[in-house]
Amino acid sequence: MAILSWGKGTLETCESVGGAPATTNPAWKTIDTPKENTLKLTPTAGQEVTATEEGGEIVDSRNGKTTFVLEFDLFVKKGVDRPWDDEDGLITGEHAFRYTPEDTSTEGFLIERSTVRCEESYTTADGKLLHYTVRVLKPKTGKSLKKYQAAKN
Repeated sequence: MAILSWGKGTLETCESVGGAPATTNPAWKTIDTPKENTLKLTPTAGQEVTATEEGGEIVDSRNGKTTFVLEFDLFVKKGVDRPWDDEDGLITGEHAFRYTPEDTSTEGFLIERSTVRCEESYTTADGKLLHYTVRVLKPKTGKSLKKYQAAKN
């Protein structure tokens, strides 16, 4: 049993409707295993605004909320469908994601609302790759990035 939520986990997606995972078709679709070490969730600190007085001393400050970007690369494999169709990298609609770590008793994450784009590349070392960038958006309720843990059987 692991202590950390690392290793080969499961990334799933479904349509996001009204800022939350779709309820009319709640079936989550598993995304093929990403290329090794490419699945990453990157936070960006919110903008800091400071009020300074003469001499440069800070009187007060406020911070904006952190934003998140999820990125991963997929190999283009024979017989494996792409998770989405794109038009020159543009993927329509809004999407929800959830990540379950390899050890399902550890904490993963849930993104209820996001947009996705794709960049296609090729190298002789890796073949054709699809790089997906997921911009996390404000959901219907709560935090942009939520804790997720698979249901216990």
